[in-house]
Amino acid sequence: MALVTWSDKLSVGIKAIDDQHTVLFNTINELHAAMLKGQARQIVGKLLGDLVIYTRNHFSDEEKMMADNGYPGLDEHIKVHRALTKKVEEYSARYEKGDLSLSLDLSEFLSSWLTAHIQGVDRSYGPYMNERGVR
Repeated sequence: MALVTWSDKLSVGIKAIDDQHTVLFNTINELHAAMLKGQARQIVGKLLGDLVIYTRNHFSDEEKMMADNGYPGLDEHIKVHRALTKKVEEYSARYEKGDLSLSLDLSEFLSSWLTAHIQGVDRSYGPYMNERGVR
């Protein structure tokens, strides 16, 4: 059973960004599925590494798109991105130090934060970008 489920109500109206968001959802669901099978310890390190890299790349893509289109909320969006990146890096550091009990906390944080972020902050830039031909 998936922890988070993608739906059209989460769409920001920009295919490339929606596709990246679905990858993030899939990563969270992969971690959750591994936890349910008792396999989280074997894959959490790889997933965390992948997640850190992917979130950095995704945020960079979003921020570039916003900058290229003069999005007025860019500075605030960057602050939100930095806070999430820092939090994911903290989870990664905990794992590297041997804290193998973080899987449940991590998956709960990511699922609630990602859904709230997409439904709130990200969806706010969709119409602005769409008006400028970004789809």
